[in-house]
Amino acid sequence: MLCDSFEHGYLLAELHSPFLEKNGSHHDAVKHTNASFGWGTKSGREYLDLEPRMSLVSETNYNEEMKKYSIRGKLFAIVGKNINNRLAVFKW
Repeated sequence: MLCDSFEHGYLLAELHSPFLEKNGSHHDAVKHTNASFGWGTKSGREYLDLEPRMSLVSETNYNEEMKKYSIRGKLFAIVGKNINNRLAVFKW
């Protein structure tokens, strides 16, 4: 719909991993609700099949930022590298 409605643009999307989707009932955001995560991705490139007019500009794991601020962040960047959410930027 975005590509049809706008000649060009950017889409910023928060992505999460298949691990989170499978273990989402323990996540702080939903553990006390009936909500669930429907699916997760290993890469933002998986979205490109959904809309061929888009391209992936960048994908940044939140751990890359978190590791700058704490030992916990550094450890999670190593151990949970592909588990945490990511910010993906797409353009068309």
